[in-house]
Amino acid sequence: MTRSEQKHRAIIEAAKEEFIQYGFLAANMDRICTVAGVSKRTLYRHFESKELLFESVLTIIQASAYEAVRYPLDPELSLHAQLTSISFKEADILYQTYGIPLARTIVMEFLRQPDMAQNLINTLYSTKAVTQWFREAMEAGKLNETDLSVITNIYLSLFQGMLFWPQVVGGEPVPEGEALEAKIEIVVSTVLGACKKL
Repeated sequence: MTRSEQKHRAIIEAAKEEFIQYGFLAANMDRICTVAGVSKRTLYRHFESKELLFESVLTIIQASAYEAVRYPLDPELSLHAQLTSISFKEADILYQTYGIPLARTIVMEFLRQPDMAQNLINTLYSTKAVTQWFREAMEAGKLNETDLSVITNIYLSLFQGMLFWPQVVGGEPVPEGEALEAKIEIVVSTVLGACKKL
């Protein structure tokens, strides 16, 4: 990694913590420079504005979270077992990679800047791996043929309704153990109940 790449990474890490702690509006570029160990000139050479830095933090986190994620269909396992496993992995990405504090900052900023939301909403939560699993299940004749975007959106809406919005907006604790299992069971059973071939 070159010195410039090291500085770029340090800025991203410092900015992530700054946005989590203070939110977008109160985030301070001087503090980010101090934590990253770079000058303000260096920061603005990498990122022209706070808005671009915020967007970069989100897209870089998203890319690192989903770059290697694949959910190939396993013909030997039940769809229920597979979608349950997928949902646990997706929950882990949500809670461990993004974290609820950063997710809350993202939502607040999206409400403040709808244009930014429009630019990032499609990439913040990657559905490619989940969509591909649904596609393979349909091609194998295990799910009813339906619009892939529809079934993905149904899954995503249920997943976020059980595991994202209550924590981000309602202040509920991140579910663990049996509570997490119960919520994922609702998501999986509902999706498969609507789409699985009888």
